Amino acid sequence: MGQNSITIDRTFQCLLFDLGHTLWYRDERDLSQLEREANQRAIDILRQTQQSSPLLSENDSEAGRLLRDMLLKQFKIEIEKDPYIEPLGSTMVQQVLHASGWQNADPALGQAIFDALQVNIARSRRLFADTISTLQKLQTRGFQMGIVTNRYWGGVPFREDLQRMGLLTYLDYGKMAISADLHIRKPNPDIFLHALNACNADVKTTMMVGDSLIADVAGSQQLGIFAVWKPQNYAEIQAHMEANEGISVAEYNQRQMDLFKKEGLAASLAQRIGEDEYPAMECFARGHIRPQLIIDNLSELLSWL
Repeated sequence: MGQNSITIDRTFQCLLFDLGHTLWYRDERDLSQLEREANQRAIDILRQTQQSSPLLSENDSEAGRLLRDMLLKQFKIEIEKDPYIEPLGSTMVQQVLHASGWQNADPALGQAIFDALQVNIARSRRLFADTISTLQKLQTRGFQMGIVTNRYWGGVPFREDLQRMGLLTYLDYGKMAISADLHIRKPNPDIFLHALNACNADVKTTMMVGDSLIADVAGSQQLGIFAVWKPQNYAEIQAHMEANEGISVAEYNQRQMDLFKKEGLAASLAQRIGEDEYPAMECFARGHIRPQLIIDNLSELLSWL
């Protein structure tokens, strides 16, 4: 890996993880099939209402695809209005149905459709090869571990999926901050505080690991949490640093850890928060948001702890 472990004055006691692209990745082939099945369940419920709508003039497959696309677009619109709040799924469905000509899209129907559209995570996501082994070693070393994740769907089905994937062997569901259940979302500092309180952890001894520079890194840094970035475009980040800053990722990490050891606090706190005129890569390149560490694989954490 190229990183060299050093002794740190301040000992980490708690690790918080994102889920998507951090502990797991999407299996697009299985996901597509599961979405089609969920879409059909939702359309079956709508047809039982016996109301006419332009949406139902399409065949079931196309109607289901349109319904899901419209719902995801509605979520995006609401989140752009307030990135710190997770919209209520049933309300998003109601808004979509009203826009599609439904006369009586009440909360119960909205909730039924939203529940029907939920996709089985255990069948559509795959854990990275080093996820379980890394969590197992961290658990053996006595670290507190929690989850901070943005998701439209949560609740009992999501918990059951985590159990089937084997994650609840290492992660306590009570120490998870899930935006769908709390109705707040990263980078809102309150969702990180929820996880910290559940873990009975202090920001000064906590590390956050995630793939989003804004939601995970900048979000946690607002509280002074040590932020580890696991970018999906790691190779691009590495090439940028070597070409434009004259250092490797390994050298960057060592400098950050040396600074952390010297100053005893999380350095390079985010200078700006939120989706603005700069995409994530440009925010990093301009130095607006810089993590304490950059990793390609989860297991790299073991050499720093």
